[in-house]
Amino acid sequence: MKKIVFLCILVISGLTMTCRTLSPTATPAPTEESRPTTATPGPTAEPPPSASPLPEAACPAYAPTLPRERPHENPRETIIEAFAVTAPSGNTLYGMIHRPDPGLYPCEQYAAVVLVPGGINPGRMAVYGSEAKTLAGAGMVVLTFNAEGRMDTISDEDIRSEGTEDFNGYRQQDGLCAIVEYAMGLPYVTAENVGLRSQSYGITMAAGCAARHPEIPIKYIVDGEGPPSSYVTCHEPRATMGDTQKFQTVYEVFGRYSLWRDPSPENEAFWEEREAVRFIGDFRGRYLRLQAEWDHAQPPETEADVATFFLPDGPAEGGLPWWQGKHTTDIVNAAVLGGVPWVRVNLPEQGNAVNATYDAGHFPNFLPGYLADKPWAVRAVLEMARME
Repeated sequence: MKKIVFLCILVISGLTMTCRTLSPTATPAPTEESRPTTATPGPTAEPPPSASPLPEAACPAYAPTLPRERPHENPRETIIEAFAVTAPSGNTLYGMIHRPDPGLYPCEQYAAVVLVPGGINPGRMAVYGSEAKTLAGAGMVVLTFNAEGRMDTISDEDIRSEGTEDFNGYRQQDGLCAIVEYAMGLPYVTAENVGLRSQSYGITMAAGCAARHPEIPIKYIVDGEGPPSSYVTCHEPRATMGDTQKFQTVYEVFGRYSLWRDPSPENEAFWEEREAVRFIGDFRGRYLRLQAEWDHAQPPETEADVATFFLPDGPAEGGLPWWQGKHTTDIVNAAVLGGVPWVRVNLPEQGNAVNATYDAGHFPNFLPGYLADKPWAVRAVLEMARME
């Protein structure tokens, strides 16, 4: 059974109403019906044209509203809708928005966050995930997207963004910035309260966008254990100690070694665009780094490994210094020394000072366990969005 209200479709099975709005600066997004029925690694899907939706309900003025500090208390009803943006490259990027239902909460204006996926993964379908759902229910606008050339090949509902993979280089950084600008232009978004939430290697795209485009006033970056350099991205801390499985996997995907292993001019030119530590010091918003006791990708992974990987002078066989959370030390120190106005590791209860720096004799207090154990990132985004 379908109930049509203002060109919105109420999907009873998912208790979700999906609508489409049209921004004057955005490309109309394909309808759900026009999505490809099968997911293949082939060329960009070419959905047929669809009718333009009705515009957002006219409001004499929008009332800025901060998200709730406790998102599970009386959460808002939400909707999910599609959008598309033309990147500076000319390619179309497909995304989704999860936000409070304007039919139930008219004329409210919200903080927004763009979720940047880890690795070189697609991100558009993350709109259906628990993080996006919780943040939207707390009173935020959450945007997810596929960077150029990306698509969830498992889902039969995703759409491949145009273009080719850039491994989070300048082209995909600029595409992310186009999405941020699109978000800032939405009437129901508080333009000065838009941030980025990146996971793992997504910090490369997030930091590059935010630092290279200071004209776009991104309020904050919440970074979940991202690698600051090619040494970390390529899993050299493991490889130099004899564990080469992840090292080989990254090489198969990127076709590149770290700069420590291959300092050739060609490799330097590649990584010049793709090391977050090069960018983060030029960011002028707030930078919140999330680091759990046991990292999702880097050693050590157990208490027994802590001493093994405490290598302040580097491995005896060759390599750079390493210790627990060394990648957090590197990127946080670069942010503080570069002049980022507000830098902190983890949440208030961890007790890490703002703008503190770290070294082999002074670690930040880590989140307990693994980052995925609890919704730490949700709490971090809400803190940043609520901060004056």
